[in-house]
Amino acid sequence: MTNDSHRARWAAGVLAAVMALMVACTKFKDDLLTPQNFGAIDPAAVQSAAAATALRVGAIGRLKNMVNASGGETLWEESGNLADEFRNSDFQISRADVDRRTMTTNNPQIPYDITRSRGFIRDALAAMKQFLPNNTADIAELYMALGFTEMSLAENFCNGIPLGATIAGQQSLGPPLTNAQVYDTASAHLDTALAINTGTDASSIVIKNAALITKARILVDKGQFAAAAALVPAAIVSSTYQYIFVTSVPTGDLGIWSLNNSVARITVSDSFDILNGAVNTVKNALPFASANDPRVPVKAGSALNPKITAEDGTTPMFIQQIWPGRSDPIPMVSGIDARLIEAESKLNAADYAGMMTILNALRAAPPKIGNFQPGPMSPIAGTPATKDDAVTLFFREKAFWVFGRGQRLSDLRRLMRQYGRTEDQTFPTGVYNGWGGGVYGHDVNFPVPDAELANPLFKGCLDRLP
Repeated sequence: MTNDSHRARWAAGVLAAVMALMVACTKFKDDLLTPQNFGAIDPAAVQSAAAATALRVGAIGRLKNMVNASGGETLWEESGNLADEFRNSDFQISRADVDRRTMTTNNPQIPYDITRSRGFIRDALAAMKQFLPNNTADIAELYMALGFTEMSLAENFCNGIPLGATIAGQQSLGPPLTNAQVYDTASAHLDTALAINTGTDASSIVIKNAALITKARILVDKGQFAAAAALVPAAIVSSTYQYIFVTSVPTGDLGIWSLNNSVARITVSDSFDILNGAVNTVKNALPFASANDPRVPVKAGSALNPKITAEDGTTPMFIQQIWPGRSDPIPMVSGIDARLIEAESKLNAADYAGMMTILNALRAAPPKIGNFQPGPMSPIAGTPATKDDAVTLFFREKAFWVFGRGQRLSDLRRLMRQYGRTEDQTFPTGVYNGWGGGVYGHDVNFPVPDAELANPLFKGCLDRLP
């Protein structure tokens, strides 16, 4: 319902961006070849309401591309590869090193372009506040996008993230921050989004709910489970709510579709593989490919098309069917997330029966994931007797609900940080039967890459702790 208004706003924005591109293509050759200061914007080019709107559309587009829809490498695929959602099926050592959890700080697969997205969002915010200050919902959406971006940095990267900014033309590189400090920064931006977004129209509510869910996720990341649940009750955020991104062929394919369904550089992961004719169990990995779970439908590549084979020529290909089309919509946040936040609050209050009520209600009436409608599932029988059993059950259920949406790596880190589990009890461990072979390493997050060494305040990750 509310999705339709957001799609309409997005479509209008895309049309404006396409028209601007068409105009830009009429430049003379000499203009096109004139050297530019990469990343810098001529102040005269953004001194209007129309330019502010274009910057806003571009900034939200950067958010979309950052997480899932650039038609290539994105944060959500790479984090799923580092966790246990996807497995490398490419012949590139750099992607295998992410999958194997043995990254160097110059690995080109590290999805650090997310920091540039922050810059685009901040530029758009400055222009909107100057030229369209009464467009409070649009400004709130940018603050929500900024908070989501910063939350994503803290959830996926090591301690030691610099949050630089350019203010009034002056660049501030910023010192390395702990994940906790980055969460605080993100949370403050979400507070601003919620404070200024007072509209009651459908579009304003869509944006408000996205900010509430993102704020609640940060509270969960900080271990404040009851406060998180209080933000997103069903009376405010319905289970069917979605803040979705829509892609189209002219602007880029859905990233997961591109990497998995199209070019076969990643495959849906499983809890076992075949090594030299024998079954090799991948310790701690969930059986996403073989579980036959209606939330993560999977088909073998050969069942879809005999020509769909792994890029590396050997890895069995499993193709996700949640988003089987190149332009299928994908939710950034959803009402499913809200219900899972409430369930985890019950878990941490030792109300395991309450947790099961929420989880089984989702199974009985599954909300859509984008356009995909999972079939109803039988309830989980019984109630866990101990917290350890409840934790195992909850995170397995959550993994299937949020597959491919950028939450699994953060959850594995939280299992160590908040629930006391060891790396050997949490991440894929043991023999690595992918390209290059070997054994799994010990990375539990992405390092801030060497490109950040241009910042004299940055010397590397403060630590690689979860």
